[in-house]
Amino acid sequence: MLFGSRTGFGLEFHVEQDPGLLCVDVFVGRLHVNARDNAFYPPLLVKKLKDELGRFRAPTAPPAGYTSPSESFRVAESWMHDDAGSEPESGAGEVLARCVFLDWGECTDDVMAFAFPEGDRVHLACRVREGGGAAPGTEARDEPAVASLGRTVLVETLERALVVAEREWSVRLAALTGRSGMHDGGDVSGVHTP
Repeated sequence: MLFGSRTGFGLEFHVEQDPGLLCVDVFVGRLHVNARDNAFYPPLLVKKLKDELGRFRAPTAPPAGYTSPSESFRVAESWMHDDAGSEPESGAGEVLARCVFLDWGECTDDVMAFAFPEGDRVHLACRVREGGGAAPGTEARDEPAVASLGRTVLVETLERALVVAEREWSVRLAALTGRSGMHDGGDVSGVHTP
């Protein structure tokens, strides 16, 4: 079950793969960003999807220093790797680094991704780090994968994924605890659903 698209931003659920975890492939600009590990801990995925929705529900001006997805990625990545000597005096690296995206736990540890808002558009840029992460101060090997999409498309993708994640976690939790009917808007093992 794919929400969004593999060419822009997509979340593809494989609900039958694991009885306790949620297997979700994440795509940005045709890049399968979590091919090594797609088994998310359900409460964490639910929380992260809600966090991302909170960031993108309303149009937002681009961050100070934003130029293009690729260049802004490079500046933010350099700042995050403490390469302060390459950053302009404006402090753009720190500001752009606040646009980090896909910080969703172990499954996305090998991904460096940013989501740069620009009104009703969101520009995604990401790169998969080989071997668990690039060493600080090393040159990037490839240009980041880039996708620009409407903010409403991103929000709809996240909302639809959240519905499935909450439902599947509720089903799994009920099976694990031997109880049914857990998805009644109450507390699901530390994850509050409205």
